[in-house]
Amino acid sequence: MVRRGLTSLLPEWFVGSRAKVGVALKLLRGNSDRIFDEFVELLSEAYEAERQTMQEDGSTAPDDEDEALEPALNSGGHPIFTYILLATLIAVYAGELTFGLEPPVAGTPTNWTLFVLGGTFRQSIVEHGQWWRLFTAPFMHGGILHLAFNCVSLWFAGGLFERLIGWRWFAAIFFASALGGSVASVWINAPNTIGVGASGGIVGLFAAVIAASFRFRSGPIADTLRIGAAQILIPSLLPFLSAARGGENIDYAGHFGGALIGAALSSLLLAFWPRERPTPRFGAAATAFSTLFVIIAAASLWPISNTRQFIVNDPMANYFAGKYEQAATGFAIRTTENPPTAPYYHLWRFMAQSRGNDTKAIADLKIAASKTDQGTWPYPVFSLFLGDLKPDELMAKAADSNQRCEATFYNGEWYLLGGNTQEARRRFEAALSSCPTTYMEYDGAKGE
Repeated sequence: MVRRGLTSLLPEWFVGSRAKVGVALKLLRGNSDRIFDEFVELLSEAYEAERQTMQEDGSTAPDDEDEALEPALNSGGHPIFTYILLATLIAVYAGELTFGLEPPVAGTPTNWTLFVLGGTFRQSIVEHGQWWRLFTAPFMHGGILHLAFNCVSLWFAGGLFERLIGWRWFAAIFFASALGGSVASVWINAPNTIGVGASGGIVGLFAAVIAASFRFRSGPIADTLRIGAAQILIPSLLPFLSAARGGENIDYAGHFGGALIGAALSSLLLAFWPRERPTPRFGAAATAFSTLFVIIAAASLWPISNTRQFIVNDPMANYFAGKYEQAATGFAIRTTENPPTAPYYHLWRFMAQSRGNDTKAIADLKIAASKTDQGTWPYPVFSLFLGDLKPDELMAKAADSNQRCEATFYNGEWYLLGGNTQEARRRFEAALSSCPTTYMEYDGAKGE
């Protein structure tokens, strides 16, 4: 006999043995045919009485065609994909701390590190075509608490849902929801938001759990799925309209996008999940999608590595990243590589030293000025920073449009070093509109 309902959860010795016993009717006293007929009649009456009782209670008869089966939870198995994903998230976070461009602050990667290593950023994705960030950001996290909370939530979701629908569709729903979360984060959040985290994929899993639970009617496991998922899902979505603005850490827009994709995909999955199958159909398609997602994320390590190496070696990038000591060292190296442009790199070295509060900034600038021809450009710029000229006097010494654009930019830097950001901004905007795009002053004005 097959035990159903709560009795299936009780120990074997409490409810009786599963063993089947066969007794030949001819060993019983009396007519075997008559005994068989009476047994069948009693069994039919008992079955009919059970059916009527269940109908009066509003429950479903066991042999009804649309019987509401309990979820086929593979309690003996392990959520292997969940384990692999957890290990991957932890390894990626360790990589953020190891390969970050700046030292972590209290064990937390800086925004600059998160951006360079693959976080979502609207301008980079829309204008520069770095769409691969949509696939890398879900593997990253902004802090140890962010990682810990997501790992606990993923552990809970995987322990139930992966064993319910199988690892193939569990993985596909996670990756599809993560992609939906990345897209929503970029679309809804402020343009200057850097988005990271597996939250979109995890929230999508809990939304999928609730949608999938409606495959089953009331029962202990189905109710547990719905209640447990709702306890995490609802708080994750309530304030989604506020998005991640004003320095907030929780990306509700990403949560909403992940939940929407997770619920939609799970609902679609139910339509192609025959009741006689323990897991959904089209597992090969789910595996193919997950594999493609992972391949894109892995291939993105190439542009990430190139960008990181470029920034490490590029003094201009270090300058605008606020790493002034490294920038000053880089500009000093550049002065020896190309003599015609050496005066400009000396100027940039001075600006980096000044920003970094290097007490040798003026002394080094005087040495560089002494090696520069005083009758040629850009010697007047040296005079500006050494206090021998004023901004208007520097503009008067510019002989053509290119020199005027350079003078405009360096005047802006002069005002910025003096704390007059309003005048500095005006000069940078003017330089941005007048300097050739190949000039370092154009890049400088854009960066400022």
